[in-house]
Amino acid sequence: MRNFPLSRGTISGILNGYGGISAEVYTLIYSLVLKGSASELLLFLTVGLPALCLVMMFFIRPCTPPSGEDSSVHVHFIFVQVASVLLASYLVITTIVSDVVSLNDAVTYILVAIMVLLLIAPLAIPIKMTLFPANSKSSVSLVGSSDNLASEDDISTQTSPLLTPSSSATILESFHENGDVSDVEMLIAEGQGAVRAKRRPKRGDDFKFREAFIKADFWLCWFAYFLGAGSGVTVLNNLAQIGVALGVEDTTILLSVFSFCNFIGRLGAGVVSEYFVRYSV
Repeated sequence: MRNFPLSRGTISGILNGYGGISAEVYTLIYSLVLKGSASELLLFLTVGLPALCLVMMFFIRPCTPPSGEDSSVHVHFIFVQVASVLLASYLVITTIVSDVVSLNDAVTYILVAIMVLLLIAPLAIPIKMTLFPANSKSSVSLVGSSDNLASEDDISTQTSPLLTPSSSATILESFHENGDVSDVEMLIAEGQGAVRAKRRPKRGDDFKFREAFIKADFWLCWFAYFLGAGSGVTVLNNLAQIGVALGVEDTTILLSVFSFCNFIGRLGAGVVSEYFVRYSV
């Protein structure tokens, strides 16, 4: 969210969409790779997923967000959305085909390999940005111009100090010496950043738990997740038992189709929210 502040709805839709499609990925792994073994599935969830998360966390880094609209960022988001839709469609088709037709081991591993390639398809974006950086010519020209400016101003920069004392620093020195300062001087010091006034965080800032606990926004989000997302996750986690109770013998296709619809709803919610935030103001 902080890396892409101008596309928060899109980011939310992509992250939630992959979270919704994860059940479909696990269903395909359970049916094709693990051959329906519950013990191996538990071992995979207990050891494999934490190890994967620990490895991937070292590759997540905060970046400087662009100052304005960037067309390449929009194209990259469209690429990720298209890749996720292709992945979801591929998983549904593969699950149905594997449930109807018996597949040998070679075909099974090929299908799983294609799934892994679609999962890591967004990795093409940082690879492309690394191998083919944008605005390389402009950056070179900027570096050259900055070098020229540096050579012209060597004398002035060598004789002038790096930092000049501000009026706020003088006010603070007088405050420490005299032990008293007027309200006007304190406001000037706060405006220049020398003094930071204590205040409660505003909307968009980082809240501590006690500060968020007394905010209406916190309770609005809590009730929305409790009544909306909480009930949906409960149904998703118990969908197989619900299907068995209703007389469905094989719930593999049911889980896959439900996960696909869950993915489309989450991804669409991010796109719709982004549209209203951008164009309804």
